[in-house]
Amino acid sequence: MPRQKQSLSPEETFSNFLQRSHKRRTAERFAVLDYAMRWPGHFSAKNLSDAMHQNGFPVSVTTVYSTIELMAECGLVLRHRFNGNMTLYEKASQAGGQPGHHHLICTSCGKIKEVRDPELNSLIDNKRFQAFTVTHFSLNIYGECSACARKKRRAKLKTN
Repeated sequence: MPRQKQSLSPEETFSNFLQRSHKRRTAERFAVLDYAMRWPGHFSAKNLSDAMHQNGFPVSVTTVYSTIELMAECGLVLRHRFNGNMTLYEKASQAGGQPGHHHLICTSCGKIKEVRDPELNSLIDNKRFQAFTVTHFSLNIYGECSACARKKRRAKLKTN
């Protein structure tokens, strides 16, 4: 779905979406929205649920997950599946307010680092696809982070 105009707040965007979709506007849904919009990076439904529980707002993981899916449907968050692991989300404004960003994903520890490459973004932005309009993009690059590479080198030195 196309991203919402930046002039509306996430709360207004979500409220309008729920109303258009004939879905209930509940305190739980807006609490999940609040936690998601304040989350600094990628998050899972379990991350948000745990954080909400720790702050005295008990809400089920199922409610959190279904709310995040609604947020994805209305363009407030983006859904990612890295390395075949669980689904992670990020705020769309974090990813799409500027040209796309890329993810460096360590196949050893699972760490995800976001990078922006203006040259690569420009190549992708200038690429035209037949019968397709790009709204955002991200590129996943898999490899090994420097911390895991150091651990492997140390382990190798110990065995030699």
